[in-house]
Amino acid sequence: MRKPIIALAIAMTSMGTVAATDIFAALDVNEDNMLSAKEASIDTTLATIFNDLDSNKDGFVSKKEFSVLQQQ
Repeated sequence: MRKPIIALAIAMTSMGTVAATDIFAALDVNEDNMLSAKEASIDTTLATIFNDLDSNKDGFVSKKEFSVLQQQ
């Protein structure tokens, strides 16, 4: 049930309807201010674009990297 909600939230973020930081916080299960591939794997869309979002290629997506979704 959570996967469609996250996919919808990501889509809404790209439309500017929901703040990227709200979605980021919901996905950041361990609250380390970084999304790991494991945290991203709860949504197939996010898992697919994870490497593209990880612009510095450190294996994590920061809030700043994640915020690119809101700019699209």
